[in-house]
Amino acid sequence: CNGGQPLRVRGSRGDQVAPKVWDLQPGVQESITIFSDLLMRPLKYTVVEDLELTADTTDIVNARSYEFADVGLNEARLAFNCAQDYKAMAESGVLNRGSDCDELQGMFDLSAAHNNVPYVWSLPHFYLVTAQDATQHPRNNLIGFVTPTGPRYRNMVVVERESGKVVQQMFKDQISVRLYKDARNVFFTKHKSVVIPLFWRVETKNSTVADLQLLSMFQSSFKGLEAGFIACCVTGAISLMLALFVGMLLYRENSLHAVEEKRKQIQ
Repeated sequence: CNGGQPLRVRGSRGDQVAPKVWDLQPGVQESITIFSDLLMRPLKYTVVEDLELTADTTDIVNARSYEFADVGLNEARLAFNCAQDYKAMAESGVLNRGSDCDELQGMFDLSAAHNNVPYVWSLPHFYLVTAQDATQHPRNNLIGFVTPTGPRYRNMVVVERESGKVVQQMFKDQISVRLYKDARNVFFTKHKSVVIPLFWRVETKNSTVADLQLLSMFQSSFKGLEAGFIACCVTGAISLMLALFVGMLLYRENSLHAVEEKRKQIQ
């Protein structure tokens, strides 16, 4: 399916991602990858913001939130899905997923995994809106599902960066069905070929207060170690500068003494 070359798939199962040490690689800190069992592919979540979670009245956990948005949607649509040979394999039932290039951007074909029932996946309340005139109301050109209409329909995860622990999950899916025109039924000859939402699937998971307290304790320990490391580096740098300064003074004094001795020998 990929030109005869094996395709390596990366992605967390959702409870744990790479820890902060992994962020030393360029570009890694801007996104994380979580594997979706429903779409059968890794999904890229991009950084939204850094935040603080309250573990107790005094304990705070520093975390970072990530969202599955337009960047992840574009990358999830794998390039080889558009090849004709892949489409033929998907239609014949050889694969467990279909070709997404026939769907609107942001939507994915689930029919291959559901006995060829034309199910389509998208994020909840996603609309593809295009308008030629910037002053025109965008909903006048509503042609499909692609863009979220509100924060309550977003797919997000919150990660404690030091350990990579996922402390909050908000996975939200919309399952729709595609209706086609068909001459054998009067109803199916009247309507347009459209995608109609069937149901939403929402999966949320939050860490317990005890888990957050434990992570807060670990973060305090890391901060103490980091402060101690910085203090040692600063102390070492100051000591090095002092040693260089004292060495220069001693060298200057020895040089002057040697010059005086030579002058006495010449006289």
